[in-house]
Amino acid sequence: MENMEKYYEHLHLRTYDAKLHTAPIGAESLIFTGGRNEESLDGMWKCMPDVFDTIIRKELYGPVKRDTNGMEIPTDYAFGDGFDIAIPGSVNLADPHFYLYEGSTVYTRAFTYYEEKKGERVFIRFGAANYECRVFINGEYLGRHIGGFTPFAIELTGKLKEKNELLVIVNNRRSFEQVPSENYDWFNYGGLTRSVSLYRVPESFIKDLHVSLVPDGTYGHIKTGIEVDGKIDEAVIRIPALGLEKKISLAGGHGEVILDASPELWSPDNPFLYEVSAEAGDDKVSDKVGFREIRTDGKKILLNGKEIFLKGICCHEESSKGGRSLSDEERMMILRTAKELGCNALRLTHYPHSERMSQLADELGIMLWEEIPVYWLIDFENPETLLNASNQLKELMRRDYNRASVIIWSVGNENPDTDSRLNFMSKLASICKEYDKTRLVSAACLVNIDSMAICDRLCDVVDIISFNQYYGWYFRSYDGLKQILDNSHVDKPLMISETGAGCDYGHHGTAEELFTEEHQARVYEYQIRYSDGRIQGFFPWILYDFRSPIRMNPYQTGCNRKGLVSDDKVHRKKAFYVLQEYYRSRK
Repeated sequence: MENMEKYYEHLHLRTYDAKLHTAPIGAESLIFTGGRNEESLDGMWKCMPDVFDTIIRKELYGPVKRDTNGMEIPTDYAFGDGFDIAIPGSVNLADPHFYLYEGSTVYTRAFTYYEEKKGERVFIRFGAANYECRVFINGEYLGRHIGGFTPFAIELTGKLKEKNELLVIVNNRRSFEQVPSENYDWFNYGGLTRSVSLYRVPESFIKDLHVSLVPDGTYGHIKTGIEVDGKIDEAVIRIPALGLEKKISLAGGHGEVILDASPELWSPDNPFLYEVSAEAGDDKVSDKVGFREIRTDGKKILLNGKEIFLKGICCHEESSKGGRSLSDEERMMILRTAKELGCNALRLTHYPHSERMSQLADELGIMLWEEIPVYWLIDFENPETLLNASNQLKELMRRDYNRASVIIWSVGNENPDTDSRLNFMSKLASICKEYDKTRLVSAACLVNIDSMAICDRLCDVVDIISFNQYYGWYFRSYDGLKQILDNSHVDKPLMISETGAGCDYGHHGTAEELFTEEHQARVYEYQIRYSDGRIQGFFPWILYDFRSPIRMNPYQTGCNRKGLVSDDKVHRKKAFYVLQEYYRSRK
């Protein structure tokens, strides 16, 4: 009987995953990948939803189980079982039966490995896995990552054979302590939504490279920081187009140098990028970097010392075919549509988009507002939730530090102004300012509709005061925005981070009929009329219609229809041309 209880133990333990509930992998796991040879593991994997977490409960990720006589014990799972799925991708789009699935999904892939250089180290990098991810190689548990939109890496050195079995369990089930929490206005695409790759590096290698213009107003100094892993005492930084080559002494794995230079400055009108390389020991990395300065002066936003108005639009990361797994062609379409609209900026909502988006924005000349999903109600009093949000922020900043296009880090969206929230988000803002002095910090705040004024306490913490409001839509009166601007007295740049109205493309009617193109256009006309000349940035909601299960009336059918373009990314609505005319006339 005692042995039988042992056999059935996995059926009765609520803490069945305790062995795998290790400290989450953090931002410090990341390695710099620019200029490195990427060995992609993208393509066809095997995939299987695991509704009851059977793989973890029965520990089926390890070697074949045998009894005391050495006979194999039957299992309910074998490596390589399941259906084929393309990675990157989402289990929710792999089969119509799984469209609203939330829970664990098991991914498997076999690959071969041959050592190329003696002493080489190997890392596996996941671009993103939504939401909690556990990784195994050849039956060995490697670690756990939480957060569905930022990258992480795990070292495989010493764990690889010629034939290897990679098993990844990703769970997208929502819970209150997560970031984002239980309730949000977008689709919860689960799985390995971005690329998986292998990187080989020398025994001692360059772990990180930071390059930026020093924000001192002179436009004549470039700061370079290098972090190494291993025994390296010196590195060399090169920017050939500027005739720069400089040695950097390393102490404790770190070093930095400030170079005198007069680079051509990056801007939306001139997205100039320089090839930058760093060499240390047997390792070499490179990146394409633009140099610009973004700062505020009173109520003004200054790019390279000149006042600029942020002609923006919000955008989700979504493809009708691939969910959150976009191709470069789709990303270019987003950027070009924004350019067509007259934008010089995009707010990438409400979570970190792919790093390819910021790389392409560098090339095309679109400024970016990037944010982490501290969205609506979060467990602000939970220290673990704060650690989670902080790590997601650090992973994002570490990933995109060299991107000139990224000008704003945002620490949240539409959160209630409570003491715990103020403490939570103030700490996030402090992390931004401590880690990166080359960018501005903001958050999309709420308006106090009793006083009809912006009086969020977070305004004291951020560099740019941004607020969401929907006058003409959720509040049918148009002049609410005028009242807010009249009543709000701020000494920092002020931006509208969301506004707009729902519209079903092709549905027409009178200008006050909801969900018509005419009504959406009128809302934009009034928003422009009341805000023009009184704000420093305008980010309406949103460029494209997108999936959202909380939007289920007959005009929306599972989509948020506030887009200026339909979800097929082709059909422009009337409001698109209203905003386009305004942006083209606005200097």
